[in-house]
Amino acid sequence: MFGYAFTRPWAIALCSASLCACTHATDHSSTSQGPVTMASTASDAATPSALSADQLLLRLLDLIKDTTSTRELTLERVSQAMRAPAQRFGPGHFGYGGTLTPEWSYGLEIKKAGAADARLDLNFIDTTADRKANAAAICQVDFDQFASGLQAAGFKRDTIRGEHGRVIHDRFDRPDLTIKVDTMAEDATPSGKPAHACVRLVTVQ
Repeated sequence: MFGYAFTRPWAIALCSASLCACTHATDHSSTSQGPVTMASTASDAATPSALSADQLLLRLLDLIKDTTSTRELTLERVSQAMRAPAQRFGPGHFGYGGTLTPEWSYGLEIKKAGAADARLDLNFIDTTADRKANAAAICQVDFDQFASGLQAAGFKRDTIRGEHGRVIHDRFDRPDLTIKVDTMAEDATPSGKPAHACVRLVTVQ
């Protein structure tokens, strides 16, 4: 599973009712701690997001089902699927960001839109100091539901494991399209109960 430290390729401030991109810095390559993505914190986000976690996941799932390659992830098409206008950050670079709860924010980012190597990342971000927030707020649509939707759309699932059988991520493949899903337990506090898996990060490439 990816860690919870994220670099900031740009800073985003939420201005009253809309999201405004204010600065842009150099992107960095993916690391073992996860891909570079939008990272907004509670202090950055003054207003709640217009999109909820379940809307983000269900609308993204519908977009993925109707997508045959990442070339189709254009600003117009993504905005239509998410039912909200995306914010432009630069050429071929756009997305969304916001606060879901005092403990959770999100970033949805598309890079190199229209190119063969275009990429989409949806990242749910734990903004608490100890990174141990309960994930119920992002788990109305849980991993099982999201995975079932991808498999019903023709994606083949493969669970990627590391040492001692630890799950790194789940991968879903269809010709010309790969979806990677990183999960986390709903309750970060060990309870002895089976972990209910929630979606934390989705990558489309």
